[in-house]
Amino acid sequence: MNGYRVTKKIHALIADIGATNSRVAVIYVDDLTEYHSVKIYGSSDFNSPDEIIRHYCAEHNAELPNLILLAIAAPVDLNDIQFVNNHWAFKLTDIQEKLLPAKVCFFNDVEMLGYALPYLPDTSLLQVGDGVLEEKAPKLALSLGSGVGTSLVVFHHDWLAIPSEGGHSAMMMGDDFIRNFWDYLKNSNKKALIIEDFIAGRRGIPQLIDFLTSEIVLQDEKPTPMELVERLINKKDAFAVQLFTRYCAMIGEVAKNYTLITGAKSVYLAGGIIPRFLEFFAQSEFRASFEASSSVGQLLEKIPTFVVTDPYPALTGLTRKVAYMEDTKE
Repeated sequence: MNGYRVTKKIHALIADIGATNSRVAVIYVDDLTEYHSVKIYGSSDFNSPDEIIRHYCAEHNAELPNLILLAIAAPVDLNDIQFVNNHWAFKLTDIQEKLLPAKVCFFNDVEMLGYALPYLPDTSLLQVGDGVLEEKAPKLALSLGSGVGTSLVVFHHDWLAIPSEGGHSAMMMGDDFIRNFWDYLKNSNKKALIIEDFIAGRRGIPQLIDFLTSEIVLQDEKPTPMELVERLINKKDAFAVQLFTRYCAMIGEVAKNYTLITGAKSVYLAGGIIPRFLEFFAQSEFRASFEASSSVGQLLEKIPTFVVTDPYPALTGLTRKVAYMEDTKE
């Protein structure tokens, strides 16, 4: 893609700015319903989002467009942004100033994931377990990547996505395994334990490896998360199966609690982790853990759960937002 020059007129540049990777694309004037020319960058290779945007434009020999929409993997209702899962710390006003004269709009990344859900094709969704989708009923978006993000999508004249910081809520003690894992982390001088300590990619999986290996003697060196994924897929390694069985069950527990709290009638799991072992996840204890309830199990059985297989759902949400902004322009 280096040296490629954009020949069509750009209406907007959109970017999903994550802690690990950032995905950038453009929307052309002649079609506001599609994004084009996706490029993925390692976020840690840059100092801030504006550097990524200018690098993308330079690679494509394109001028900075008049409109830029950024989906940030952090709460954007405050000016000061501190990424939990990489080294970035910046002010939104500074990013806006550095990208002048463009108009820059900021959104939470899982808000844009939620905004995309009603528009994703069936081919981008894999249903896990039973349940029937109810038209225009509330949807829960749960993103699992370096961190954990959540949003609730509701219909009122149009679809609205309400972002939240579910990954920073406390982990509920659903069974003895989670309680023992919690005790292990607490005894390891962890101060505040949150959902991300249990199921996030950056902290949760490595800490789960530490916890499980503290109880057994491994013949080889302690594996990395990616090594375990490879073993799970290629060799059916017993330790990898044990770890990811527990991991998938914890995701089910978290998804269940969020669903019961929000009243969502469908659940969508997105992010870069689950697609790496999708076949295993679909046959895992996730759904059984999600449905497990002595009081409302029959209710949970009716709620469908999906894995989002589209690699860029937040870009779809941003594209819908651009079209909406144009439709409502005075």
